[in-house]
Amino acid sequence: MTHTKKQDALQGVWDATRLFPFSLAAGVCSGFGLLGGAVSAAVCLLFGAVCGCAFFPTWLSLLPVFLLAYRFGAGCAGAAVLLGGALTCLLSLMPRAARERLTHPAAHTGFAIAAAFVTTALQTTNYFGIGAAGGTAREIIADYISLGFHANWRGVLYGTIALVLLITYPRKFKTLRHKIAPAFTVLLIVFPLHLLLVPRAEGSPINEIGKIDFSAAADGMFLRGAFTKEAIPLILCSALALALLTNRALSDARLRQLSGVRMCAGFFGGLPCDTDGEQRGILSALTAALVTAALYCLPGLARFPVHALAVILIVTAWQCVPWGGVRTAFASVRGALLFCASLLLPVLAGVHYAVPLLCALCALTGQNDTTNSNIQKGSVS
Repeated sequence: MTHTKKQDALQGVWDATRLFPFSLAAGVCSGFGLLGGAVSAAVCLLFGAVCGCAFFPTWLSLLPVFLLAYRFGAGCAGAAVLLGGALTCLLSLMPRAARERLTHPAAHTGFAIAAAFVTTALQTTNYFGIGAAGGTAREIIADYISLGFHANWRGVLYGTIALVLLITYPRKFKTLRHKIAPAFTVLLIVFPLHLLLVPRAEGSPINEIGKIDFSAAADGMFLRGAFTKEAIPLILCSALALALLTNRALSDARLRQLSGVRMCAGFFGGLPCDTDGEQRGILSALTAALVTAALYCLPGLARFPVHALAVILIVTAWQCVPWGGVRTAFASVRGALLFCASLLLPVLAGVHYAVPLLCALCALTGQNDTTNSNIQKGSVS
């Protein structure tokens, strides 16, 4: 194998170690299930091979879909992703100046912080194994209070190990982190530990992934429950939020259109994604596909603790926050206003409604500052 081919193969392994843990966590913790994560990974890899680049799920775009799946099920979430893909393609045709009027770096920074807080509230129930329910951060917190704190402490152990690994591994192993993704180390350590401590699935005290559930994929494919009076407004708002967030994350019109088509292709369990912008060869894409497929076929994968997957999503959400934008947000009155509004709206009004409202607020308050027009995106690291 030549040096170039070896590099391509290693790049494919690196892509797989990035894609697999996050697609698994996103599928399981969103309600799409193990099959949803596998479908998302497959479509990411397929489009990546065709386009010559690597696609990864993007957290900010995922959040509205997750909330919809929590509240109404996979059918409503599937409808939002399908409509969101179509809207993404349409919005990608807008002139650049018109798109820039719908966003502002200060609003993006505030929304990213609020989204990380909402994610933490939603996934804490999986981290601690409390069993709280709800479709918004306020509903989840209210349910926490009503249920009282009764954590599954062995599950908390797994989640805390994952938390320590995700925080310390990138700092202590700066070279190795570019060969094995931080989230993948969670699987390497937590999975064998769980199998050692709880060798039998029967009567396991831990919340595990469980076997593939085809009913969730069927709900998404046939859009079951998507046409109720209560669900339709949230589906429309979620689809619009998904399209606006995806168009903001991608600066290239072709990639925005491809991302929209990709969402439509995987709506029955696929998840929104974007690209890191780096070119990939065919060997790299093939290696990533083979490694990811092998990982999804691991014996006993259904026994992986959900507690650790929830922590992967929580840490990823906070890593997506562009902290440097907090200081620059207060450089102008408009920036400070948009920053404060974007902090409060996702929590008070819900993420579904917050994104369209923030875009309308950005458009009404004037043009973007040219010095702060850099695009920040929240993709998997």
